[in-house]
Amino acid sequence: MLPTVNILISTIGQRISQVPAVLMPQQEGVSYVISHQTDGSHTVPSSLTDRPDVLLSTVSGHGLSRNRNNTLRHANADICIIADDDCRYTRQRILQVRQAYADHPEADIICFASEGYDGHPKQQYPAVSMTYPKAVKAGYYISSVELTFRRRSVVGRICFNPHFGLGSPQLCAGEEDVFMADALRQGLTTLFIPQTIVQTAPGTTGQAFLTNPQLQLTKGATFRHCYGMAGALWRTLKEAGWWLIHRHANPFPILYRMIKGTMTVKQ
Repeated sequence: MLPTVNILISTIGQRISQVPAVLMPQQEGVSYVISHQTDGSHTVPSSLTDRPDVLLSTVSGHGLSRNRNNTLRHANADICIIADDDCRYTRQRILQVRQAYADHPEADIICFASEGYDGHPKQQYPAVSMTYPKAVKAGYYISSVELTFRRRSVVGRICFNPHFGLGSPQLCAGEEDVFMADALRQGLTTLFIPQTIVQTAPGTTGQAFLTNPQLQLTKGATFRHCYGMAGALWRTLKEAGWWLIHRHANPFPILYRMIKGTMTVKQ
């Protein structure tokens, strides 16, 4: 029997109206946990409250990581898939996720590929399956919606760091990289499989990096959390050098903000 799946959807405010488009027709073994970050003034579509395969929870405050952690608290399936309110799935792709875990009983976390609504891959992915650390060395940059895991391996052991992620006071991204670094420190077995499981809206934080000082600060902090101070400093130098060589950007403001970011967190 294939493992059951929760699709964990985080949404905020009026964006709850977009969530029905994420849901597929009801199917055995697949259900949804929706965390709605709201002050109570936003109307929930009846198409969510009327479905038996949907669990809806509200959470106050700010921060995407806080919202994602609320979905973890309510998850109840074998496998969890991290989702946003602009994701699109198919029955066949969810079946591929379930089959992947059946085929890899040793895997605690499996990262997959994603594509835009136009069907184009969101990045150039490694061509073959490999461990997550090897995929990173091969140039893979994880997106939250590519992240899946066994609930029993993760819940109660690691969570999304509330200091990172959209809506956090200072560090506006990096929550998925920090999550994976924490998973590796816990000794979890992590894989990357080059199968596309989701369509999502275009645009990445990487595209805004050059013009967004907060993203530069965040990348330095993310490096520090994931690699320690020595590793973070080496990577900030490489990053600033890349922007100089490939985009002819002034590397010194980037370097300054990234090094400042390394000082905001401890490993």
